[in-house]
Amino acid sequence: MFQRDLFTPDRLFCPGPTPVPKSVALAMGETSIYHRSDEFYKVFRRCGDRLAPIFGTSTLPLILTASGSGAMESVLVSLTDVGDEVVVVNGGKFGERWEKLAKAYKCETETVQVPWGQAPTAAAILTAVSRQKQTKAIFLQANETSTGAYYKVDSLVKELRRSYKGLICVDAISSLIAHPMKMDEWAIDAVVSGSQKGFGLPPGLAFAALSERAWGQLSARPRFYFDLEKERKGQAEGRSAWTPAASLVFALDAALQHLHEVGIERVLDHHATLAKAARAAVQAMGLELFAVTAPSNTLTSITVPAGVDGQRLVKRLRQRFGMFFAGGQDELKGKIVRFSHLGFVSRFDLIDGIAALEFALREEGFHLDLGNGVKAAMQNMVSSNAQQ
Repeated sequence: MFQRDLFTPDRLFCPGPTPVPKSVALAMGETSIYHRSDEFYKVFRRCGDRLAPIFGTSTLPLILTASGSGAMESVLVSLTDVGDEVVVVNGGKFGERWEKLAKAYKCETETVQVPWGQAPTAAAILTAVSRQKQTKAIFLQANETSTGAYYKVDSLVKELRRSYKGLICVDAISSLIAHPMKMDEWAIDAVVSGSQKGFGLPPGLAFAALSERAWGQLSARPRFYFDLEKERKGQAEGRSAWTPAASLVFALDAALQHLHEVGIERVLDHHATLAKAARAAVQAMGLELFAVTAPSNTLTSITVPAGVDGQRLVKRLRQRFGMFFAGGQDELKGKIVRFSHLGFVSRFDLIDGIAALEFALREEGFHLDLGNGVKAAMQNMVSSNAQQ
């Protein structure tokens, strides 16, 4: 449909999968280690130990061969029984997934509807809790990937804990590495994530961490593949209950080693810097941010300007410039563009993405002075670096 720009490689600016570093890709080539050997168990257990501080927990996060949705399902099935009352926060496609899971497993579900692009309030969640006799668990996102809204989990959970004593379960699939997570300190009972987001791996691994309190409240539901209690016992020694995606475990080991060598705090600061620069660029280009009141460090959601076909814009970015941005979903289809800066993304990658967006918008008929976005991003990053 669009003539490809010469010598342009494909680049990922979608919120998953994210770019895979060369060292991580090379680690996936390890095929000589049997997954039922002491050598593999050592690698597997090391991954769990290195995940724990990223989750902010003293318990061992479990590594599952599944997508992030598998981790969500494993937590909901493990912590609820049929008929249990639960509250779900739905502010986008992934809050909707919690809702669908809860209803599929026959929980009595109270849903807190949040306008897309905004964050929920503790008051709204507690109002939903008050409509139930005994809420077993609250399920919410840390970062709603479909809208680019971050929920400020630390302050939100702190407010909830003033009166709510039940379980709190958080989907941090797209927020880990980009936003802090202090599961134990913030009194969160379950946190899930996935390999293809901040960890810079292909899809295929999911992670689930439970608090000691949650481990003491496992449900009586029958479970088989997602039997987290069985996984916990085995993974304490580096053994998964089922055949693991061994190549991805080696890749995870390489990615975690790199993240810890750099330092988790530096990685978090880096994501905050990129996000601020991206937002500055968007505004300098004459565009509007979508998640204005709840911006994310994972991705920047941009309102498509009047007169521009949002779906065509995303296609142009992919086909002409090799830049894989994400469009909106459901009611936001064609209305927003999602520009990810999650994972192993450098400030130079960010500048390339902004430049491609400027070119694509100009070719789609939107009037802007080329370079304004790039300049604003660069100036913002210089200012951020000076303050560090």
